[in-house]
Amino acid sequence: MTALVAKFRDIFSDLWLDIELMFSRKPKETKDEVKEAPVAPTQVATPGVMPVAASAPQVEGGMSQIMDMRTKKAEEKKELVKNTKLPFGLKHLKLSKKSRLAFYDQMSTLVGSGVPLIDSLSLIQAQERNKNVKALYAEMIHSINGGLSLAEAMEFFPHIFPKMQSALVEAAEASGNLKEVLAELVEEMESSQDFLKKVTGAMVYPIILICLALILVTGMMVFVIPKIAAMYEQSNVQLPALTQMVINISDFTVNRWPFLLGGFIGGAIGLYLFFAKLHFGRMAWEKFISIIPVAGRISKEKNIMMIASNMAMLMKSGVLITEAFAITEKTVNNLHYQKALEEIRLGVVMGKEVSQMMGLEDIKAQKFTEHKLFPLQMAQLIHIGEKTGTIAKMLEKVKKNYHKSIDYTLRNISTMVEPLMIFFVAALVGTILMAVMLPFFYIGSTIS
Repeated sequence: MTALVAKFRDIFSDLWLDIELMFSRKPKETKDEVKEAPVAPTQVATPGVMPVAASAPQVEGGMSQIMDMRTKKAEEKKELVKNTKLPFGLKHLKLSKKSRLAFYDQMSTLVGSGVPLIDSLSLIQAQERNKNVKALYAEMIHSINGGLSLAEAMEFFPHIFPKMQSALVEAAEASGNLKEVLAELVEEMESSQDFLKKVTGAMVYPIILICLALILVTGMMVFVIPKIAAMYEQSNVQLPALTQMVINISDFTVNRWPFLLGGFIGGAIGLYLFFAKLHFGRMAWEKFISIIPVAGRISKEKNIMMIASNMAMLMKSGVLITEAFAITEKTVNNLHYQKALEEIRLGVVMGKEVSQMMGLEDIKAQKFTEHKLFPLQMAQLIHIGEKTGTIAKMLEKVKKNYHKSIDYTLRNISTMVEPLMIFFVAALVGTILMAVMLPFFYIGSTIS
């Protein structure tokens, strides 16, 4: 009875969290909240070090001034980017992930070889064939010649260079390790693309089989079954229930195909708009995926892996932990994880630890609360990083662990799905063939 009550309590808690997320608005950080940030000045430029709440009273004024300067500088950048008028071609230019990877790879090679930044961009521009991309590099060169940094030149094109990448470059330029960060960024992007190839590769085979099965069944229903049905009508034989059902489906498909096609296309577009564009639809889809046994676990591990990877890269480059959370929050597509990252970031600003916000209060006393989105193992690793000043390394461990877990799951899915899909296609086609062949037995018995 107690377990049943606890189960209903968890279900009600999840439902209330979803309702709160649905109607909640993104809170804005005020300067009063920022002034309470308990970060010591010696910790500002230390990658992977967690702010300590106990030191807040000693540095309140200095830290608030630093944060005010950062906020003012960020607002000035936003205004500059907003007021800058770009040509139509650059305003609507889109670079694929492959093109961005090639750009960072060339920049890493040239800058790492000691070529000056302007010369590196000029060489890349000379090799580019696309006129709009050439114009992009020309604008970046012009901005850098005007006194801006590479990161500031990238920020003029937020639709081309994501915020996380420009923040990494900005931190790298400030710390003087641009070539190392560019090399690491290239390695991370290559790893991400390889991971996406594995995910799509595991899904390609089942999708191809399903499409082929649908084409085959549709062709039989439209072209083969009507001719067989006409032959059976002439024989005046009572048809089996399975055969009659297949003939009825065939007649409906042939006579109502414009409505079926329009309904299929309209339904697909409607479902896409509802689940991809509407806030409530996206939440419903995320909730639906999370309750599917294997897909839900893969989705959760994928989000955690992306968060850990982005946070580790940003903190290793010297980005403040609060800024790293703010940037990572924008790179995650899952609304539930966006809300969770926002709550953790605001908790850190108020002086709390990340592991505490993830539900871990005290390891020795075994005081913890299981977080709905972040596992206890991740909170424990981050807690160790907070105590030793190695949060970035702990986040890298989290990323590697979940990358291995997802890779292993995908391999198992590929092994299991192939025979299941072959069985499904064989059963579908075999059912139609059985429906076609059954009346021949009746005809034979009638003749005999």
